[in-house]
Amino acid sequence: MRAYINAKVIFENEIKEMCVITQDGKIKDVCEHFDLTDCEIIDCKGNFLSPGFADIHVHGGGGFSAMSDDSDEIVKMCHAHALRGTTSILPTTLAAPINRLHRAIDSITEAKNKCDVSNILGVHLEGPFISMDMKGAQSPDNILIPTDKNIADLLDYSKEIKIIGAAPEVEGGMNVGAEAVKRGIVASVAHSNADYSVIEKALSYGYSDVTHIYSACSGMKKVGIFRVAGVVEAGLSLPAYSTQFIADLRHLPYGVLKLIYQAKGADKAYAISDGLEYSALDMKDGTVIMQENGLEVLFEDNVMKLSDRSCLAGSVATSNVLVRNMYKSAGIPLVDAVKMASLTPLSVIGFDKTKGKIKENYDEDIIIFDDDINVEFVCVNGKVIKNTLS
Repeated sequence: MRAYINAKVIFENEIKEMCVITQDGKIKDVCEHFDLTDCEIIDCKGNFLSPGFADIHVHGGGGFSAMSDDSDEIVKMCHAHALRGTTSILPTTLAAPINRLHRAIDSITEAKNKCDVSNILGVHLEGPFISMDMKGAQSPDNILIPTDKNIADLLDYSKEIKIIGAAPEVEGGMNVGAEAVKRGIVASVAHSNADYSVIEKALSYGYSDVTHIYSACSGMKKVGIFRVAGVVEAGLSLPAYSTQFIADLRHLPYGVLKLIYQAKGADKAYAISDGLEYSALDMKDGTVIMQENGLEVLFEDNVMKLSDRSCLAGSVATSNVLVRNMYKSAGIPLVDAVKMASLTPLSVIGFDKTKGKIKENYDEDIIIFDDDINVEFVCVNGKVIKNTLS
C-alpha cells in the first residue's frame, strides 16, 4: 500500500489538499487524513498531484519514431514521454502505403504488449486518406484515395486502431468515417480543405473529432465577394466535435488557445503534442533530420519545420509543456489545463472509466509536479518510473 501526502490534488473540477491511498496499481481511497501503518509514504512536499497526462497524437519521442519496425524503439519513445508526465499514449503513424501501415501497427501492438513504463493504448492513424491540398508535412507520395477495398484493408487489420484522421471531402472520404465508426474507431477530420457544410454533413457519417485545429485545415476564406467558413469554424462551433490543438505556442499563439478554450470548453477540446522523433529530447538549433517518410525537417525556433521552411512539420513539445503553456501563457485554470491533457483525450477514445481521474478504483497513473509544471514523480499502474522529489 502507498500513501501520497502533503499534496495539492487536482481532481476533475477542483484542487484540494488531500491524501491519496493506492494499492495494487489502483487508487484505493482519497481522504483528508489516514491512519495506516506499514505503508510506503510519498511526501509530495506541497506540490500538485495529478492524473498522468494522455497524449493521443504523437509521432515519436526520445529520438525514436512511431513508424519504427523495432518495437523496442517504440517502448523507448513512450518511456521518454512518460518521464515528462505522459502516462498514456497513442503512437501515431504518418501517411504511408497500406502494407507499411500494417507493419507500423504490428510494431506498436508488440510494444504495447511488453511495455510496463507507459500505457500504450493503441494506434492513431493520421492518414493516408487526406487532402493533397492540405498535406502539410505529410509526404504527397503516400496520400491515398479511399476505396472500399483499401479502407477495409486498413481498418480490419487490427482492433488496436483507436483513431483515424481523414479528409471527408475527398472522393470516398465520407466512407472512411462511416466504416471507422462501424468498427468502434474515432473518425477525425484531418488535413482537410472542406468547407463548413461538408464538415457539418460529415457528422452523419460518423466523424466526431478535428485533428490539430488551425493546422493543415481550412479556415474562413473569401470566394468571390462572399466569405465561406471551413474546418476551423465548424470544429469550434459544432458541439458534437471534439477538437485537438497543439499547445506548443508555435503552431498556435496563446490568444488562439484562449479562443479554443472559450469556444469548446475543457470537455471538448484537448491538447496534443503532435511530437516528432525529437520531442522529449534536447536538441540543438539547426539540426536537420531525414524522416522515415522521406521528408527532410529542421529544428529551429523550438519547433520542427520542413527544411525549406515552407511550413511547420511537427512539434517537439511534451504534455507537461502543453499544460504549462495553457496555464501560464493562456491563463487557463490549471484544473482545466490538466483535464485537457488527461481526462478529455482519454474520454475521446473511451478510456475515461479507468484513467484520467484521481478517484477511487481508477488506475494509479499519478504524476507530481511543481507550479511551473516540472514533473518530479511519475507512476504508471503502480510502478514508479521517476522520483526526483527532494
